[in-house]
Amino acid sequence: MSDKFVENTMGTRRRTRGGAAVVLILLAVGLAGTPYLARPVTAGALDPHVVAFGASPSYINLAMTTTVTVEIGSSYGAGLDNYLATVFAPGGGTATAWYNFTAVGLLSVTYGDATSGFNASVGLVGTYELQLEYFNGTAFSLAAVAQLLATDQLLVVTEAATASNEYTDVHNCPVAQEFQRGGEIIGRAYVRYASTGNFVNGTQTPSARGNITGTLLGLTKVLTWQNVYHFWRTAWFPTWNESLGVIVFTATASDGRGNFGVASSPSFGLTAWKIIPAILKVVPRIVNDTGVETVSFVRGDNLTIKARVTYEGHNAHNRAFPGPMNTTRGGQVTAVLGYGAYNATSGQFQFPLTTLTLGLDPATQNWSATYQVRSTDPIRSDLQAVVSANDAAPVTPNTGMAYSTRFSIRAPTTTPPPPDPPAPSGVDPLLAGLGAVVALVAGLGVGLAVARRRRGTKPTEKAAPREEEEDDWVVEEEKGGEP
Repeated sequence: MSDKFVENTMGTRRRTRGGAAVVLILLAVGLAGTPYLARPVTAGALDPHVVAFGASPSYINLAMTTTVTVEIGSSYGAGLDNYLATVFAPGGGTATAWYNFTAVGLLSVTYGDATSGFNASVGLVGTYELQLEYFNGTAFSLAAVAQLLATDQLLVVTEAATASNEYTDVHNCPVAQEFQRGGEIIGRAYVRYASTGNFVNGTQTPSARGNITGTLLGLTKVLTWQNVYHFWRTAWFPTWNESLGVIVFTATASDGRGNFGVASSPSFGLTAWKIIPAILKVVPRIVNDTGVETVSFVRGDNLTIKARVTYEGHNAHNRAFPGPMNTTRGGQVTAVLGYGAYNATSGQFQFPLTTLTLGLDPATQNWSATYQVRSTDPIRSDLQAVVSANDAAPVTPNTGMAYSTRFSIRAPTTTPPPPDPPAPSGVDPLLAGLGAVVALVAGLGVGLAVARRRRGTKPTEKAAPREEEEDDWVVEEEKGGEP
C-alpha cells in the first residue's frame, strides 16, 4: 500500500469509514453470497500480509451466527500483527473485534452472538460490510474488505398424506392428493432456512413451536414437529357432505426469531389436492318368508332383498363419519333384479325383472324390500340383484353398490302318483306274496307228476274188451247202424 493511501485512510478513518467500504466493495464482489474460502488478497491495494478475510457462512438467516476469519501469510514481526475487524450492519450500527496474531496462520471470531465475539446479533436483513484494518501501534490502515448477507426468508414445501389407504385400510399415512369425504387429511410442511438449507427443527429451535400453522377447509391449526421425518404436520377431517373438488392447503411458518415463510399447495392441475365422494359399503342378502337365506324360488314365492349400508372409517380418526347409513343423511337404497349383462351407466340388466325401493328398519338400521315372483317370470338359474345406495351429499352424493349371489326361479314340483293299495288286514303283504309263490310252485309240481304217470301206464285185461267193444261199435255203425 502506498504512503499516500495509508495517510488518507488513517486521516479519515473515523469520519468516512462507510464511504471507504462502499468504494472497496467492488474488490470483494466475489465474496458475496458464497461460503468462506481462503482467497489471496490483491497486492498493492490491501495489506500484503493478509491472505484471506471473510465470514463463513457468508449467507445466513436472522438470529444465526457466522465466523469471521482472518488469515495472514507473513508477519510484520513479533507482536506487530494486530488487526481490527469492523462489521457495518445495514441499519448503520457497527461491531468490532481484535485479531492479535502471535504466529502466521488464521484466527476466527464469532459474529451474531450478543454475549461473545463481536457481541452483536444478526437482526436486520441486508448486506453487512466487513472491514479489516491493520494497526501498527499508532495508526490504522485498510487491510481487507468482505461482505456478509442476511435474510429472513424461510423456504416452505407442502405435502399431503392420508391416515390410511382407503382401499386396504392399512394405517401407514401414505402420501396422497385425493381424499374421500369422511377421511383424514394430514397437511405437512417442510420448513428450511433459505440461507443454509437446514431444517427449522422444533427440538433445536423451540421458539418455532406454535409459530408454524396450516390452513385447510377454512380452519387454521398449529402444526407439530415430527423429529424423525423433519416435517411439521396436523390433521383435518372432511365431513360426509364436504364440497368436492380442489382444496388448497397454506402453511405459514416463523421460527420465532424474525424469519418467515409461506407456501400453498397447487390450486389447479394434476398435483392439486382434491376431495372426492366417499364409497359406501353395501352388503346384500336374499331371504325367503321365514328369513332364511336361499337362492331358489318358485313362482308365487316372496323374495326379500336385505342390505346393510355403512360409512367406513378406513382406520382413520374421523370419529364423526363411520356408522350405518340411514335417513339422517338422506339415504336411499334400490335393488335392480334381472339377468344378462349389467350396464353400470343405465343401472339396468340386459333383461330386467324389476326395480325395488328398499325401506329402512329403524331398529336394525338395515334396508329391505320384498318381491313376489310372478307367474310370467322366467324359469332360470342366473338371476341376480344389484343393490345401490346413495346419500344426500350436495352435487355428487356418496354412493355404494354390490351384487347379490345368483338365485333361481324353478318350475313347481309335479303331483306325485297315488300310493299302492294297502294289503289285507292282519296279513303281512310280503308273507302273502311269498305264500302265493309257494302254492304256484307246488301246483306245477303236482301237474308234472300226473302227466308223467299217465304216459308210462301198461293196458290191463279189462281194457282189452273195451277196445273190442269200441271196434264192434265202429263196425256196426259202418253197417248202417242195424242192431
